[in-house]
Amino acid sequence: MDINLDLISNFAIALLAIVNPVEKIPLWVKASKGGQKDFQWWLAGLVILSSGVILLVFLWVGHYLLLQLKIDLASFKIGGGLILLQFGFSMLKGTAVKIDKEREDDSENLKKRVLDRYQQIFIPIGVPVIAGPGAITTVIIYGYQGQTWLTHVALSFTMAAVLALLFFTLLLGPSIQKRTGNLPLNLISRVFGMILIAIAVQFMVEGLRDVFPGWVQ
Repeated sequence: MDINLDLISNFAIALLAIVNPVEKIPLWVKASKGGQKDFQWWLAGLVILSSGVILLVFLWVGHYLLLQLKIDLASFKIGGGLILLQFGFSMLKGTAVKIDKEREDDSENLKKRVLDRYQQIFIPIGVPVIAGPGAITTVIIYGYQGQTWLTHVALSFTMAAVLALLFFTLLLGPSIQKRTGNLPLNLISRVFGMILIAIAVQFMVEGLRDVFPGWVQ
């Protein structure tokens, strides 16, 4: 049972483009405002752990979900590609993530403060910013293509590595933003948006090729 290394590398690139740790920095600075280091550690860990569990479930059972709904991979690639395409364009325009309002925490208890802020920010940061339509679509598609359980394990570890990178990026977020300002972060986010658009188009091309094999000679 060999591991499909090409599939793993493509999955890492696609998920990294969708999760886009750099883009989350301005959002995270606002969401964790007023918290000390220990508060930010626990809050970031709780949000990312919850998002990771959601993605892990779809990675392992998404294939069976498609079978139960009688949806083939080609159709899902086309539909998922459209979702990714929309998300990629929103990243290019800088409208992919935003928080409508924020609340203040007056509690002195660390655990209570973390849980209170977690309930306020998990939507939208956890869902749909981290474990949103784009990420869920991606893990289902790559999970569907994983032919062996060993490949699924490798995909799971790859996803964990991407989320770990996101975790440490969030913790360094305030320092990074203070040193660089918003302009470099916005430029990097636009580049990730272009990469995501290319991945979305590739998904749709592969799906259309399977649905209409006569198009490709």
